[in-house]
Amino acid sequence: MLRAVRVEMSAVTVITPSSGHAVDRTYRLAAFLIRTPGRCSRLGAVREDHNLHDEVRSTWDELAAFWDERMEAGLTWQRHLIQPAVERLLRLRPGERVLEIACGNGEFARRMSELGGQVVAVDFSDGMLEQARAHGGDIDYRRADAMDEAAILALGEPGSFDAVVSNMAIMDMESIEPMVAASSRLLTPAGRFVFSTLHPAFNSGDVRPMVEFEMEGRITEVYSVKVSSYSRSSSGKGVAIPDQPVEQWYFHRPLWMILQPFFDHRFALDGLEEPLAGAEHEKQGTPGFVYTQVPGVLVARLRRTV
Repeated sequence: MLRAVRVEMSAVTVITPSSGHAVDRTYRLAAFLIRTPGRCSRLGAVREDHNLHDEVRSTWDELAAFWDERMEAGLTWQRHLIQPAVERLLRLRPGERVLEIACGNGEFARRMSELGGQVVAVDFSDGMLEQARAHGGDIDYRRADAMDEAAILALGEPGSFDAVVSNMAIMDMESIEPMVAASSRLLTPAGRFVFSTLHPAFNSGDVRPMVEFEMEGRITEVYSVKVSSYSRSSSGKGVAIPDQPVEQWYFHRPLWMILQPFFDHRFALDGLEEPLAGAEHEKQGTPGFVYTQVPGVLVARLRRTV
């Protein structure tokens, strides 16, 4: 959605590569400041309370059918951008037991089952679980809240899972500490935890993707992301898919804040990807095209070290 357009004449000082001398030149810039899906429209401090958590849950119940329809139609980044990177880091082997936390409509759970995994998939939204079960598959779906450590621990014996996956859900959680703490106990001694999330630096919090058109002889499109804040956690509401019926909550954390709970529970980071969207999947000149050049997603693998 185009939120604002700024067209201006500006004098710019340029250092020419050939001479090293400063030259004043005037460029006409058409700078399109674009509010894209996935960004929060209002930001505030992260807070954890039962009323907010109930609101987060009810929102996902309301969005479940809409999200399932759009995901099945391939209208999200899941299949062509996120899933391949998660698969590469997960390296799932046939027969391995894997737990997916916040499984949504079960799309990746079904993929892991196709790869030969023995999958337990959980979500706190009854609406999402209804959509997931409707797709069938040899998957053990259960209702469990990622913020309830005891509920996650009840999913298996200590050391009973080879891997835990949380796919594009960390940014939807008020707290990730309970999930990480429980996973550290459920995983085998060499077990791995793989997560994907909105990139905390370029696609989370107070960011603005920009398209600038520089005109001097020819028109050149320059894509960038304006980051107004990063280092502090924040929360806000926004949309991830155009035309979704209600806004969802987002919880922004800088990278260190995402990783610290894992380090506290003796995980070590041993795999990282920042996949770029393919130009064939994004229309040039639109907000999404920014993420063919700047990563919009972060995918990480952490392993237990004890």
